[in-house]
Amino acid sequence: MKTIFTSACLLTFVLFSCKKDKAEDPEEETPVIESVKFTAEVQPIFQQSCGTGGSCHGSSNGADGKIYETHAGASSVPDSQTLGSIKHSPGFKNMPQGGAQLSATKIAIIEAWINGGKLND
Repeated sequence: MKTIFTSACLLTFVLFSCKKDKAEDPEEETPVIESVKFTAEVQPIFQQSCGTGGSCHGSSNGADGKIYETHAGASSVPDSQTLGSIKHSPGFKNMPQGGAQLSATKIAIIEAWINGGKLND
């Protein structure tokens, strides 16, 4: 009986002490960006990722009524819709549609532009 109890204790100890720690996936650090210029930094991201050349959010078609091709169009879209979509937040349509999420740097640039008042440089 003593052998069974000792074996059970030893087995329990071995099973629970050999727990493998789960490694966390390294995430890209979000850079701190204080000010950006629409034409030089934000608009190129919209051109590359938002189909402003006529495929999705350009002035000729404006999918869902959102136009990111011009400053006037981009600044008229509610902040929460732009940020929620590019951050892939719950309750928003993930953008770019059918593509990978923008990099943390690109999101930070757009967010800095929005938080800075959506200025038109």
